[in-house]
Amino acid sequence: MDIALKEQKQLKRRDAILNGNLWKTVLIVSLPILFYNICNYLYGIYDMMVVQSSNIGEAADIVVLDQIKNMISTIGGALATGGGILVSRRYGEKKVKEAKKCANALFSMALVIALITLIFIPIGVPFLKLLKTDQSTIDNALGYYNVQIIILVLTTMNSTFIALEKSKGNTLKLLGLNIGVIILKISFTTLFAFGPFENVTITWLAIATLIAQGFLFICGMIICFWPNNILRIRVKDFNFNKDDCLTILKLSFPVFLGRFLFNFGKVYVNSVATTTYGKMCVGSLGISNTIAGLLSNMINSFEDGGSTIVSQNYGNSNGRRIKKFFIINFIYICSMCIVGTIVLYALKSSIAKFFAPNDLLNQEMIINIFKWECLDIIFMGLSGVAMSIFYGFGKTRITMALSMSTLFVFRIPTLLILVNVVHMNYEACGLAMFISNTASGSLAFILALLFLIMIPKKPKYQFLFKQNE
Repeated sequence: MDIALKEQKQLKRRDAILNGNLWKTVLIVSLPILFYNICNYLYGIYDMMVVQSSNIGEAADIVVLDQIKNMISTIGGALATGGGILVSRRYGEKKVKEAKKCANALFSMALVIALITLIFIPIGVPFLKLLKTDQSTIDNALGYYNVQIIILVLTTMNSTFIALEKSKGNTLKLLGLNIGVIILKISFTTLFAFGPFENVTITWLAIATLIAQGFLFICGMIICFWPNNILRIRVKDFNFNKDDCLTILKLSFPVFLGRFLFNFGKVYVNSVATTTYGKMCVGSLGISNTIAGLLSNMINSFEDGGSTIVSQNYGNSNGRRIKKFFIINFIYICSMCIVGTIVLYALKSSIAKFFAPNDLLNQEMIINIFKWECLDIIFMGLSGVAMSIFYGFGKTRITMALSMSTLFVFRIPTLLILVNVVHMNYEACGLAMFISNTASGSLAFILALLFLIMIPKKPKYQFLFKQNE
């Protein structure tokens, strides 16, 4: 197909986001992301099942190290978010040349950060000790940690590729590629855990993930450099221009700081839980987070897809359409949360038995923590509705402030009071999650409503972005 025709086809997706039926557009953009996130969620559960059924390690070790990995990954993820916002805005403004320039700047910066991430391998042991990681976890799962750092190099670039495709609304393409990732991940995990191999450890599970992410990396780089790509990346176009890079960093740094501190807070909560209630509590808390993750992944999918729609319509100066989107996204997300909360709460005992078969004490601990976390899902939904607006407008300082308030105002102080003043049992971990998510979700939604009331029908960059650009 001629390159010009390919570009016209890609631009049709932009026109649908800017002018098409919003009820349909939200689903077209968000459902492929939803399917991808749910599949990732399910193979995360599959990893836990494999660990427990094949006796190749402890689920608590995976929970602790994955949250440390997530803390580090916020660097590349935040860069992709900030750069993706800028590319979407330029693309929606119908300035393809400027969008392509921003895309090359984002890719160039991501490549540098991906390579710097490797430093966490040689400093792994002191770094884990600094985070007060249990010594048994370091002894048993250091290999798993090292492979996860290598995976971060790939996922940083993969996140950038995904952000660029999402900025154009190409979520169906992402869906197809990620189905391949999921098939590879599950296939190799099953082969390593139950195949003809001896001395298998949880490191092998990380290798299965590495293979799957390697597939996405290869495909993503081919698409990024493909001549027909309207936002094509080329080595000669690598862009380290000071103004372009600073603009992306101004949008990305608040996202990074908010997410980093939020994930650091999870690591801190794990440390408190381990010290106060033992390693089983950390595993139960991780399982509770995993159960709630089914709905939080759905919320994040509509949040991510929605931010693209908001960003492109902001570039097109269509404030009225953004307000209509807010209502539609609210209806979709809240409907999922209400139905999901009822179903998960009703099935909590069965789910606990699934994750901890033949261990009544662990089942009881999972149920008692999860019953609190389940009740805050609707408020997590409200937060997702709000975040799609703030990310779409590039108001990353607000998202940073909300993430930090969730952790430092609502979660950690509440947990410390429940543990040290009230002397509550392990349910304090679940109650602290409930209080913090409820408070932060309500706050985020109220701020989003106030923000939308203030914006004009045709928002201008100079009015809304003078602090961020």
